[in-house]
Amino acid sequence: MLCLGLVLMTNLWAQGNNKMHAPDNPGQGIYQTQNNAKSITFTANDIQFWCGTGSNEAVVIVAWDDLTDPIALAWGVRWNGTNEVALDLLDSIAAHDSRFTFTYNNSLLGDVEYAENGNTLSSPTNLWCFYKNGSFAMNVYDEEQVEDGDVIELSADCYFSMTTATAAIDPNASNDTIVTPDTNSIAASEILNWVGTGNSQCIIAVNWADSCLAWGVRFNDSITLQAAMDSIACEDYRFSYVPGSWGISDIRFFDYEGTDLALSVSPDGFNYWWCNLNGWASQMSYDLQMLVDGDFVKWGDAATGIVMDTAWGYPSELAWNTPIVAIDEITAGPFCGAAETEGSTAVKYDDSRILGWATSCTLNLGTADIADPNAATVSYGTADEAVGAVVGNNLAVVSLGDGGSATLTFEHPIRNGEGFDFAIFENSFDDHFLELAFVEVSTDGERFVRFPATSLTSSCELLGPYGVVDPTFIDGLAGKYRMGYGTPFDLALLADSTGINLDSIVYVRVVDVVGTNNPDFATFDQYGNIVMDPYPTNGQSSGFDLDGVAVMNWNYTEPQGINNTAENSVSLYPNPANSQVLCTVEGEGQHLMSLYSTSGQLLLQQTFSGRQTSFNTSSIADGMYILRVDGKAQRLVIQH
Repeated sequence: MLCLGLVLMTNLWAQGNNKMHAPDNPGQGIYQTQNNAKSITFTANDIQFWCGTGSNEAVVIVAWDDLTDPIALAWGVRWNGTNEVALDLLDSIAAHDSRFTFTYNNSLLGDVEYAENGNTLSSPTNLWCFYKNGSFAMNVYDEEQVEDGDVIELSADCYFSMTTATAAIDPNASNDTIVTPDTNSIAASEILNWVGTGNSQCIIAVNWADSCLAWGVRFNDSITLQAAMDSIACEDYRFSYVPGSWGISDIRFFDYEGTDLALSVSPDGFNYWWCNLNGWASQMSYDLQMLVDGDFVKWGDAATGIVMDTAWGYPSELAWNTPIVAIDEITAGPFCGAAETEGSTAVKYDDSRILGWATSCTLNLGTADIADPNAATVSYGTADEAVGAVVGNNLAVVSLGDGGSATLTFEHPIRNGEGFDFAIFENSFDDHFLELAFVEVSTDGERFVRFPATSLTSSCELLGPYGVVDPTFIDGLAGKYRMGYGTPFDLALLADSTGINLDSIVYVRVVDVVGTNNPDFATFDQYGNIVMDPYPTNGQSSGFDLDGVAVMNWNYTEPQGINNTAENSVSLYPNPANSQVLCTVEGEGQHLMSLYSTSGQLLLQQTFSGRQTSFNTSSIADGMYILRVDGKAQRLVIQH
């Protein structure tokens, strides 16, 4: 009995506040009629003033029973979710009925007042305790959990002597701003796109004014709101957001097919979003706000037409009338699929459109693992494997290694003709183990322009050495198709580029994608997405495996900058060269000679007088090079 008494005394102290406050005409003018007075055993059916919305309901009775003329008022509170506490119910009443106020500090409730028509209900002793379902609550207000159907009673004298209560009435004639009830919702059974796994689930809806889309998130036990948002972003390439120190400055839905949902940017450069959790504005930053099973989260801002109750200086409740629609589940990306499927652009190795193949290849190989400083340079295949026609079932390829590249030249320049102009072949054994590469082109070997690439594969986790890439999630990347089928490229996509002649493409460069999500080594597409492919693939055949480059549109005239007039004014002997080259020009005087690699690297430069000079090539690697004399260019092939 002594222990029980100590527990009860401790609980009373935790619930109470000893600050004294005398009433101002207590009880006078506050609901003079008792026609709506009920037994203290109020039920939901007796409530006339409901605060909030949701599937859960609780009754709150506040009794100023230490007055000469005691009175008790009753409200109802509705909410969604399972993490409500007693203090949340009082907050809801205060937000919806401005006549009701209180203070709460360090587990102590005080200054509970109700003011109407110049009269105020206030406790003389200001010692407050509360019951839950007829018994003393054993926790403080911000820890006592409440559930659907609970009845909370507050007593000003802690003896709960009231026997009747009056149902508070929503004063239609008052000037109080009452938030429009947020009745728009969506049931878990209606959600089509679920992300994550676990035994708990929540719903997240985003309102872009004209459209409000909803996702479902599954997890175990609990999850932060940030983790839930990240889970959607990881699994749905259409969804993205910009995190901030407190909340979120932008949420976007972009499906790469024409739909782009985003809020207009404010003058200071941000889109501000408010978070509604179970009908109330979240009171914690999104990286700390915990979600539990059954929670309902809505994002929106004033631009979406939502109603905000800002009586407390910040939005305490958010509501809008935009219908909520369950976003569809992703079954495929927005781009064409594997070879021989409907709409595929794959070019077969024996396609009648192919006019010729690359005639030379210069390599700049990467290592087996770019993140390992001790990794060896790959060594599978030689440059010759990338030259000439692809024969179909082919292991004769050259592996580029992580970030490695191959620069290829052709019998004639490639031109921007009808349809696709060239195609690049890789030797993937199926439609989903896809090793990818960026593609660049150049007219002069100095300025290279990259084709716009898109990768929608999730970058949240590494794919691993045998990772799967959905071809409908990638576009503008070589390696989209399996062995025997090339990825085609149309030069018309580069029409706005400067520094190249689309009718005189002399060089095609293939650059391996480093499929890691490590920001120190990751590669990115045109939208800033990390490009993912199987990684790490340690071994001498790591990286993109180049099988060949086919040409479908020739330019049978020599390219700009390397043409017949150059051959007449600059001659090289021998060409191909081994150890020494004699360069002859037509004009006398001073000349500047420069030797470049096909990647644009300056290897040698010298001036000479007269019509001839020579230079040593014994230390220069085999391959194609560009020699320029006074701005005129000529090809030089070095073979030892």
